[in-house]
Amino acid sequence: MEVLIERLPEIITAAAQSQLGILALLCVALSVLAYAFFAKASEMVRVVIFVLLFLGVLGFGAAMFRASSDGSKAPQPVASTPELSEKAKIVLKEAAADPSGQVLFEYFGTHVDLHAASGESLFTDKGDHRALAAWESAVQELVDVGLLARENDEMFEITKKGYDFTEQMD
Repeated sequence: MEVLIERLPEIITAAAQSQLGILALLCVALSVLAYAFFAKASEMVRVVIFVLLFLGVLGFGAAMFRASSDGSKAPQPVASTPELSEKAKIVLKEAAADPSGQVLFEYFGTHVDLHAASGESLFTDKGDHRALAAWESAVQELVDVGLLARENDEMFEITKKGYDFTEQMD
C-alpha cells in the first residue's frame, strides 16, 4: 500500500495524459470511496449506490467525449509555444526523427548515455557531470511541458504535442 501511495502522483500524471485514463482513474477512485463508505450498508443500499455511481461515471464519460469531438480533424497548433533550451531542442528533434519516437537515457553504473532509440549518443562529455546535469535538465524540461512522456526511468517517448511542436520549429 505504501508503494501505491508513493507512486500516486505518477499514476495520476499518467492517467491525465488521455481521456480514457482520466475516466479509468475516476472509476477506480469512486470504487474505493464507495467501498469505504458503504461496505457495511445493506445490500439494497449498496446496489442503489453502485447504480448511481455507474450512471455518474457514464454521464461524465459521455460529456467528456462529446466535448472533445468538435468535428474538426485538422491538426491543432500547440497552445503555448514554450521556450526550450538548445539541448532540449536537440533531444526533441532526435526523438521526432527516430522511427519509434523514443529517447533513451540509460544508466550503467557509472556510465551514462543519452540517445534516440536508433541513433548515436547525444551525451558525448561522458566525464563531465555538469554536462550530464544539463542533458538531464533538457529531458525533464521536455517532460514538464508535455513534449516527451516518461515511459519508465530510462525511456521517453515523444508525444503528439512534441511532434506538432517540432513541425513548428522547422
